[in-house]
Amino acid sequence: MEIEAFFNSYAKGYSQLDVARVSAHFTVPFTAIHQGDLSSWEDMASLRDTTTALLAWYRSQGFLSASHQLDSVLSFGPDAASARVRWTVQRQDQPAWEYCTGYHLKRVDGKWKIYGLVQYQDAPQQ
Repeated sequence: MEIEAFFNSYAKGYSQLDVARVSAHFTVPFTAIHQGDLSSWEDMASLRDTTTALLAWYRSQGFLSASHQLDSVLSFGPDAASARVRWTVQRQDQPAWEYCTGYHLKRVDGKWKIYGLVQYQDAPQQ
C-alpha cells in the first residue's frame, strides 16, 4: 500500500470514529506532540485506550466527519517517511476544525504504520 492509499484508509476509520480501524494504522513505541506536550506509549493496549478516549471526546464535540488532503511526503528510503496531512473536521451546529498533522511512518511487516505524530495549526492565510 502506498502512502496516499494508507491515509485514505486511515481517514475512513477516523471519519467513522472507529477505534479498531484507526489503531490498526499505529505501531509502538508511539509518540505524539499536541499543543507542545510530548506523550509516548510503549504498548498497543494503552495506545488503544488513549485512542478510544480521544475519539469519544471528538464525538462529544459534535464530530460528524473528517476529510483530508495529503500535502507532502518526505521519503527516508523505502521503509520510512514523514507526511503532512491537512484535516477538516465537520461538526454538528459548530464551525469546522481545520488543522495539520505531521506523521512519522515506517514499514512494519511490509505495511506502513504511524509511529509518531505532531498536531499543529498553520498561521492564518493573509
